[in-house]
Amino acid sequence: MTTLELDISKIRSVKGSRESFHREVDDMDFWDADWQLAKQLAVDVEISHEGKFLNMKGHLSTAVKGNCSRCLKQVTVPVESDFAEQLLYAKDVSLFSHLAVGEVEEKYFIYDNDTLDITDIIRESILAVLPQKVLCRDDCRGLCPKCGKNLNQGQCDCDLHEVDPRLAILAKLKETEEV
Repeated sequence: MTTLELDISKIRSVKGSRESFHREVDDMDFWDADWQLAKQLAVDVEISHEGKFLNMKGHLSTAVKGNCSRCLKQVTVPVESDFAEQLLYAKDVSLFSHLAVGEVEEKYFIYDNDTLDITDIIRESILAVLPQKVLCRDDCRGLCPKCGKNLNQGQCDCDLHEVDPRLAILAKLKETEEV
């Protein structure tokens, strides 16, 4: 799978420096078979050296495809997202010993060489803006629970008015009262 790597050697060595990057990728592993890139992912990143850490800000644009939660039809979802991270060189973590255990990792993205892999940051930014429940349309009727027909394409002939077996005795009482 494609990784998004940036050479930050120039920025890391000069305080106050700033550099912009543009990357495009055609595929990305989402750790989840439900999503795939439908359109080339474009990422614009600006990294600046702020003294003890690097500040990264960026924007991404793409479209992903997945399946409708109700009828399983393939759906394309456009994605635009801004992201920001503070980057801390692994050898500089000791400068933050005054922080509680785990607080450094919570506040900073820790890197350990001049090549910064931002694939995880980008993946998380995309997944964070995707809807939890994707629908092909707001009024999607889904699939018939008996025969599996897509109800958006028409009604099926299945009888869906089955009585819960735990309540069957009540249905029999109702029938006797109506006679």
